[in-house]
Amino acid sequence: MDFKKAIIRILFCLIPATVSLAQPRVKDSIEVLLKKTIDAKIRVDLLNQLAYQYYDFKDSLAMEYANQALALAKKENYLKGIKYGYTLVGLGYSSSAEFKSAIRNFSLSDKINVPNSAMETSYNLILWGNCYREVAKYDSAIIFYNQAKSHLTKNEALELATVLKNIAHINMLQWKNEEAIKLLDSANALMRPVGNQNHFIQLDIWSLLGQVHKNLNHYNVSSEYYITMCNKSEALDDYYHQISCKLNQAELAHQQSDYTIALKFGFEALEMTKKYTFPPQYVRVLIQIGEGYEALSQFDISSEYFYKALSISEQYGLRSLTAEIYSEIGWIKKERGLYESALESANKSLRIRTDIGDRKGIANCYNLLGLVYLLMKDYARSIIEQEHALTIREELNYTAGISASIFNISLVYEQTNQLEKALAYQQKAIDIEEKLQDKLSLSISYNNKAGLLLKVGKLSEAIGMLNKAQALANETKSKLLNRNVAKNFALYYEQKGDLKNALKYQKLYQVFNDSVYNESSAIKLAESEALYNVERKEKDIELLRKREQVQTTQLQLQEAEISRKNWIITFAIIAFSLIAIISIFGYQLYQDKSKSNREMKEQQEEIQAQSEELQEANQIIANINRSLEEKVDTRTSELRQAYKELDTFFYRSSHDFRRPITTFLGLAGVAKITVKDAAALELFEKVAETATSLDKMLHKLQSI
Repeated sequence: MDFKKAIIRILFCLIPATVSLAQPRVKDSIEVLLKKTIDAKIRVDLLNQLAYQYYDFKDSLAMEYANQALALAKKENYLKGIKYGYTLVGLGYSSSAEFKSAIRNFSLSDKINVPNSAMETSYNLILWGNCYREVAKYDSAIIFYNQAKSHLTKNEALELATVLKNIAHINMLQWKNEEAIKLLDSANALMRPVGNQNHFIQLDIWSLLGQVHKNLNHYNVSSEYYITMCNKSEALDDYYHQISCKLNQAELAHQQSDYTIALKFGFEALEMTKKYTFPPQYVRVLIQIGEGYEALSQFDISSEYFYKALSISEQYGLRSLTAEIYSEIGWIKKERGLYESALESANKSLRIRTDIGDRKGIANCYNLLGLVYLLMKDYARSIIEQEHALTIREELNYTAGISASIFNISLVYEQTNQLEKALAYQQKAIDIEEKLQDKLSLSISYNNKAGLLLKVGKLSEAIGMLNKAQALANETKSKLLNRNVAKNFALYYEQKGDLKNALKYQKLYQVFNDSVYNESSAIKLAESEALYNVERKEKDIELLRKREQVQTTQLQLQEAEISRKNWIITFAIIAFSLIAIISIFGYQLYQDKSKSNREMKEQQEEIQAQSEELQEANQIIANINRSLEEKVDTRTSELRQAYKELDTFFYRSSHDFRRPITTFLGLAGVAKITVKDAAALELFEKVAETATSLDKMLHKLQSI
C-alpha cells in the first residue's frame, strides 16, 4: 500500500553489496544475516527490516517480526530500535485497519528522540497521516504530511517524493485533480535519479496518476499508467499493488462502459484477496463488483456485495467508503421504485460526505436526490437538488458531472412538458460531451434528444440524432445503447407511417433486450462462487485479527514478566541496603519504641479513667431523663382529666342555662296571644330578644 516501503535504503546498508536487488532475495538475505548475527542491536535492525519487507505480502508474519524487534530493543534500551519498532508495529495495526491502535504506536514512536533519525521520524508521520486519510480525516492527514516534510532536506529525494505523493492522494480524493497532477509530477521527477530499488513508491505514483487522469476523462493516458504499474507489480512480492492493479483496470473499464471486462478484473482482484487482505482495499473490491452488477441491472446481486462491503466499512470506520456504499444502495432502491428508502440512503451518504468535506460526493448525493424526486413527480424539489449538484460540479470543474446534471435537468423539463427548455438543456449537455468525447454519454444524449424531437414532431432532426446515437452505440458495442436506440427508431418509423420498419426495429429492440439479459445471466455462476469467497474471506479476516490480538497479548505478557523480574531484582538490592541502615539504628529505634509504649500505656490509663467518669455522668443523665419523662406523663394525664371535666362542665352548664331561656321564650310567645296591652307586649318582645341573644351565646360556648 502507498504508505509502505519508504526506507528501503536502510536495508542495503545492512546486507552485502553482492546481494541481488530482487525482492525475494532481499528477504532471504536478511533472514540469513539474522541467523548469523549475535549482536542484539543488529538483530533488532534486521528484525525490523524483515517486518518492513513482509508488509503487503504477509502482514501477520511482518507483525510478528516487528513485535520481536520491539521487545528486544526495549530489553537492550536501544532507542533507535524502539522508535522504529513502534512505527512498524503501528504499520501492522494499520494494515489490519485497526487505526486507533496504529495511531497509539505512532505516537509512542514520535515521543522518542533519537539523533540523526529524520527519515524514521518522517516515515512515522507519513504513516500517521495515512491512518487519518483512510478514516477520511483529510485535514489531520495533511497536517502530518507537512510535519513529515519539515523533517526532510532536498537531498532526501525518496522521502520527499513519498510526502508529495501522499498529499497528491488527498487532493485527488477532494477532486483537486490539477493540483494532484502537479504534485505527482514533482514526485516523479524526484524518483528518476534514485534508482530501481524504490519501485514501491513509484508504483503508487503511477497508480495515482492513472486515477487522476481517469477523473479528467483522459482514458488513454490513464490506461498507459495502469499498464506500466501492472507490469512492474507482477515482478514483486507485493499483493497490495497487484490487487490495486486489477482494481484500477476494473474502474477504467467500468467508466468506459465495458462492464463485462470490469467484472472480470473485479473477480480477479477478489481471487487475490485470498492471499492478502487489507480491509479498505477489500471493501473497494466488493464495491467495484457491486457497481458492475448494478450497471447490468442485476440489483439483487449488486445489493449483496454492497451490504457486505457496508458491514466491513462501518466496522473499521471507513467513512468515505461507507458514504459511497450508501449512495450506491440509494441508486438501487431508486431503480426498484423504493423512493422513500432511496431518499433515506442518499441522505445518510450526504451527511457523511458533508462531515468529511467530500464535495464531489456531496454533488453526487444531490444528483441522486434530484432523480428520486423526479420519479416521485416532485419536479420543483428535483430542480432544486439538481441545481445544487450542478453548482458544486461547476466549482470543481467536474465536466462529466456538469454534463450529467444538465442532462438530468432536461429530464425534469421533459416530464413537465416544457419540451423547448428540455431540448435547450439537452443540447448544452451534448456540447460538453462532444468536447469530452465520452462516447457512451454522448450516445445516450443523442438518443434522448432524438426522443424529444420525436415528441415535438421534428422528424428530420430526430433521424439525424438517431443515426449518430446508433453509430456510437455500435462503436462502443453497448447492447444497452443499441436496445434504447432501436426503441426510438421504432417510434420514428411509427410516426412516419412506415409500419414495416417500425416492426423491424421493435423486433430488434426485443433481440437486444434478450441479449442483455442472457449476457447478464451468463456470469451468475461466477457470482455464486465469488459470494462464497466473500463470506470465507470475512471469516479469514476475523481469524487473522484474533490471531494478531493473541500474539500482541502474549508479547505484552512477556514484557510484563520481564518488567516484574527487573523490579524484583531492584527491590532486592534496595532491601539489602536498607537492612544495613536499619541494623545501625535498630537499637535507638528499639529504645524509642519502648519509650513510646510507656507513654502510650499512661495515656491509655488516663483515657480509661476518663471513660469511667463519663459512664457515671451518662448514668446520672439517664436517671434524670427517666424522672423527667415520668413527670411529663403525670402532668399529661392530669391535663387530660382537667379537659374532660371542663368539657362536662360546659355541657351541663349550657344545658342548665338553656332551660330557663326556653321558658322565657315560651312565655313571651303565650303573651303575644293572650295580652292585649301594647306596652306589655312590647316588654314581652324585649324579653324574647334578650332570651334569643342568650341562646345564641350558649350555642357559641357549646362550639368552643
